Amino acid sequence: MDSSDWDRRYTEQPRPFGAVANATLVAELVTLPAGRAVDLACGDGRHAAWLAARGWRVDAVDFSAVAIAEAERGWPAAGDSVHWQVGDALTWEPDERVDLVLVAYLQTEQLPLVLERARTWLRPAGRIVYLGHARDNLAYGVGGPRSPDVLPTVASLASALDGMEVLSLRHVVRATPDGDAYDVLAVARELPA
Repeated sequence: MDSSDWDRRYTEQPRPFGAVANATLVAELVTLPAGRAVDLACGDGRHAAWLAARGWRVDAVDFSAVAIAEAERGWPAAGDSVHWQVGDALTWEPDERVDLVLVAYLQTEQLPLVLERARTWLRPAGRIVYLGHARDNLAYGVGGPRSPDVLPTVASLASALDGMEVLSLRHVVRATPDGDAYDVLAVARELPA
């Protein structure tokens, strides 16, 4: 998919993923002290708005201009805490180091490259948190893309995060009206010097 496909999707169905932050991410992030974050491939901004409500300063980036416009309109309470930006996950760069890079449901063959780049943005003790549709959905679950090329596995994420301290790497079963969906969660930080 390219940005025009996502522009069309957000035009046809504003907030296609709901207005509430993903419960798995909330559980993972709620105990972290607020700091500076990047929400990469933020869509219409539900996770960036949730972080902002907890005191984070967030660069929220998506390649869909329609999604970013929807986020700016849809989350006025985020105010100056979120800097909404149109940008590509493969080329965008923050202007300073961050405490958190959140990547939720970015499904791309280039995910290892995205995570490798994101790793260079972290402050000491900063974290990368990835949550996305798992390749296991093709055999066992529902939802998400149907191409195995864009679906990570636990093993592919372990490889992409090689050399980092992996704090969590696991499958997450998410109940949906159509049945169980299988996601994969990865949380990592740089090894102490």
